[in-house]
Amino acid sequence: MKCVALFAVAVLLLFGCGKKNEPATPQQSGETPAPGAPPPKYVTAAAQNAPAENVAGEVNAFLTEQLRIFIREKGRTPSDFAELVRVRLDSIPRPPEGKKWVIDSATKEVKAAPAQ
Repeated sequence: MKCVALFAVAVLLLFGCGKKNEPATPQQSGETPAPGAPPPKYVTAAAQNAPAENVAGEVNAFLTEQLRIFIREKGRTPSDFAELVRVRLDSIPRPPEGKKWVIDSATKEVKAAPAQ
């Protein structure tokens, strides 16, 4: 009887009892991409945005607050959106569909402006 029980345990250990799934992509699982993987398109588009004046777009309160903290601490506007992200944020929030984050240097606000 002991042999049968040991055999059953050995079979379970060898074959496992879990279902094997294909690994999810970072976009599907919500995880951040691997360090060598290219960033999502909205990240690279945001990183190229230098401050502009009188930008038409929807103001993002959180990013604007982070911008104002940056300005208060550094005494200047960041050279581009990527600098603000490096200094003040752990990650970049996704902008609304078809938009990109832009710093309005006239109003000291971060806005979701139409992507071009």
